[in-house]
Amino acid sequence: LERSSLNVASFCVCVPSYCVLLYMGLTASKAMPEETKSLPHRFFLGVDIGGTTLSVAVVNEHGALCGPSDPEGTSSSSTANAVDEAEKHKARPVSTEALGSDHDPRSMADRVNKLAEAALKAQGKTKANIAGLGVCTPGLIDVKKGIVRTAANLKGWVEVPLCDIFAEVLALDRSTVFLENDTNAALLAEVWIGAAQGRENAVLMTLGTGIGASMMCDGRLLRGSRGQAGEIGHAILIPDGREWGTAGVKGIFESYASASAVAVRAREACANGGVKGDGAKPSSALSSMPSPECSDVFRLAQEGDELAKSIVDDVARCLAIGAINCSRFTDPDIILFAGGMAQAGEYLLQQVRQWFAHYHWNIEPIRVVIAGATLGAHAGVVGSARAAALALDACPS
Repeated sequence: LERSSLNVASFCVCVPSYCVLLYMGLTASKAMPEETKSLPHRFFLGVDIGGTTLSVAVVNEHGALCGPSDPEGTSSSSTANAVDEAEKHKARPVSTEALGSDHDPRSMADRVNKLAEAALKAQGKTKANIAGLGVCTPGLIDVKKGIVRTAANLKGWVEVPLCDIFAEVLALDRSTVFLENDTNAALLAEVWIGAAQGRENAVLMTLGTGIGASMMCDGRLLRGSRGQAGEIGHAILIPDGREWGTAGVKGIFESYASASAVAVRAREACANGGVKGDGAKPSSALSSMPSPECSDVFRLAQEGDELAKSIVDDVARCLAIGAINCSRFTDPDIILFAGGMAQAGEYLLQQVRQWFAHYHWNIEPIRVVIAGATLGAHAGVVGSARAAALALDACPS
């Protein structure tokens, strides 16, 4: 790939195997090479094909979202405070629309093209101003080939050659299209400009319908032989424990510690007359709810409801065990929590830290930071752009 191609309009959904292999080995948290720093005004398009939404944004080479009032993204820099940076991102526009029921990959590419052109037009830019585009999707993916192997929430997505499709539909150079897993993209974003800024050893867990995870060790995303590294939600927490999902394994981590699991456990307790696991029956407003959700459990727990507090405490214990296991496997110096349940913030994190200390070994003091991710809904587009930048930087000049 010639260096001059950085100035060619491109979407980044995949890349030739050579450049992808180099990208997969890059230290993602380090600054970009000196020769690329000298290239002025590099911009990337970040695309996030999420569970319910489709989002596109223009991102500059320092990770700032560019909006109509700040088309260069100059109000943000690579040295900005991570928390301040997150607040700036929340205020910036991202072109978003509902995912809808039409999941045909070619239709998706058409929609991305329209969103991208609208976002660029609002800033007085065209595709000629874009160095590359990265797209993230859920599910199992093949980064080297640019293929989505399977994605449960995208109907019919089995062995989808997404890079080829995007390149064809958008009339782009196939060598400038990049694909990344959505959780990996979120971690790349947090390491770039978020709560884990500059870290080389980090874990991100997403707490939602299930539990997803991404792991970075010595600056490299862990992928594994089939791209399935980090599937911590399917790690066995209790052998032959709760039945959960369709994977055919009982007692997995997400059956005890995901947002869905919180709701299920609350409904089980309500059906059992509000009796806790230890047989106690505390006075509880939660026990009288017909079908409580995870948000109800956390709201009532913070109001002092004993049954809700007991559920949150046990979920925090399970999350701490998951964090301990991640610490033993990859030795991170920070573990981040993202997703819907992580919105409980310090109320949940404080309890996770307490249980983490309880299960931590005694041969050294605790040095792992447990914190919430800061980039929220924008992590996907920012991380996709980062994946594109890294892959382009990996290509020989």
